[in-house]
Amino acid sequence: MDSVVDRLRVRVQKALAFITDPVRTFFGMNSRDFASQRMCPFCGLITSRRKNCCLECGKSLKPA
Repeated sequence: MDSVVDRLRVRVQKALAFITDPVRTFFGMNSRDFASQRMCPFCGLITSRRKNCCLECGKSLKPA
């Protein structure tokens, strides 16, 4: 009985991965994007790493 449940669980996990992986790549959601923030050295606001200037003070940030 346990082996049947385990096989079913593995199939469901594979099906979910088959669906979610393309969706994540389409929207640009990678696991490394969650820690991609930096602090502005001028005002201290935390800004996205993708931005080239601070959202608060507008000063240019160094390229990431």
